Amino acid sequence: MHLRPFVYNRGMEKVILYTKLNCHLCQEAYLMLMEITLDIPLEIDMVDITHAHNSHLQDKYAFRIPVLARPHSKIELDWPFTPADIKAFLAGSTLPSRAAL
Repeated sequence: MHLRPFVYNRGMEKVILYTKLNCHLCQEAYLMLMEITLDIPLEIDMVDITHAHNSHLQDKYAFRIPVLARPHSKIELDWPFTPADIKAFLAGSTLPSRAAL
């Protein structure tokens, strides 16, 4: 399955999904986001951390992906997460980073 950015409209909440090619967990996270867009309009920017232009992200995210981020805050949601976790994250609830566990 090839992952593509999914954009509804400008002005909707933007989220970033950090991913890489051939990542089945990233595909699962993307499908969760697609399900959530049925209730919450989102602009989803998918960032492949292995792309040459994003090499600076590899050290930060290599062992954490998929990671969901809100670009206007420092809050990130590390895998594993559920649709309920994503909705809480979008609502502004702070969930503990599982990377530190």
